[in-house]
Amino acid sequence: MPRVMLSGGDAHRYLSTLNQCTILSMNRSHSPWALRVGTVAGIPIRVHATFLLLLLWLVLGAESGQALHETVFVILVFMCVLIHEISHALVGKRFAIQTRDITLYPFGGIASIVAQPPPKAELLISLAGPVSNIVIAGILYAWVNPETLIKQDLAALTTVDRLFMTNIALAVFNIIPALPMDGGRVLRATLNVLKVKHATRIAARVSQGLCLLMAGAAIYAQQPMLFIIAFIIFFGALQEQVRSEARGIAIAYTVGDAMIPRERLEFFTHGTTVSKALRTALTSLQPLYPILLGDRVIGIVFRDDILEHAATQSDEYIGSLTGPEVPTIDVNEPLSTAFTTLEDTGGSVLVVLRDGAFSGILVHDRVSDFLLMQGIRDRYPMDEDAEWTTPL
Repeated sequence: MPRVMLSGGDAHRYLSTLNQCTILSMNRSHSPWALRVGTVAGIPIRVHATFLLLLLWLVLGAESGQALHETVFVILVFMCVLIHEISHALVGKRFAIQTRDITLYPFGGIASIVAQPPPKAELLISLAGPVSNIVIAGILYAWVNPETLIKQDLAALTTVDRLFMTNIALAVFNIIPALPMDGGRVLRATLNVLKVKHATRIAARVSQGLCLLMAGAAIYAQQPMLFIIAFIIFFGALQEQVRSEARGIAIAYTVGDAMIPRERLEFFTHGTTVSKALRTALTSLQPLYPILLGDRVIGIVFRDDILEHAATQSDEYIGSLTGPEVPTIDVNEPLSTAFTTLEDTGGSVLVVLRDGAFSGILVHDRVSDFLLMQGIRDRYPMDEDAEWTTPL
């Protein structure tokens, strides 16, 4: 595959974005602040810690004797948000787009799909959530007293009235054009349908501008929760932009360009004991090790797992510490294909094959290092003989 070099402008933009986003790894694993609470239709359901803070804030702020009532109301809102996200997942399924998990935040939720859908599909998937809230509000309207809503008599509002208003608010708020919310995705999909260049970058800039306005309004109105929401959305938009630009840059390279070759790796055979592997783990900074049976990789063991189990399982074979089978990819595949494979499998490592034989590994966290190095090289050219390799 011919090498396509980045222009100076593209390299500068990518470097600038990546430097702003150091805390936002390109790894797509769920946030450590997101707690798993169950599974619906095979999709893991997670609740972000800030959602629990919202629940606590409402309960503590409730008048005496109203705490239970407020808790029930928030749980009902939780269910409406969950229906909102499941609607995204079901529409995505019609386009063969799988959902990795659903995470609920104070401002709504995010259904993490495993692949970027085509523009028209993304438009329909994004609209499905707000439409579901409108449908719920339409059903609840049969039990709502319109006069109470018009008069805005808060004391007279029933739980149904409040739930009706909440679903309207969810639909309206989520349609605001701010990534990663539905409205931001609708904006990006619309720009893509209209063939506008750099759609994600434009949508991210619009999102961040709106977030700055929201943060200013939160400070003025002394609303800390609104400020937290603006903060989360701001960096969510930045993360979307980094992912999009990284994908665009990755198209220019192959898996072989970014992989760590077999020659630079330490690995274990399937008959290696944990105690023997420990000697290597203590003297090596390599974070993970392939386990080979002949010329075939049968698993990956992480250095931390070796250190953790050395005292209790020293005589066990190293294969007992491996996880699920590691997916493979050909050395000549485009690097952008590797992104898709990692997203589909939810893993962080790919075994790279050349003519069916083990040739190296591709670690997701190292892909960002590789792209950063390419950006630096293109912006500050060095001697052609200088070697640029992916750091281990």
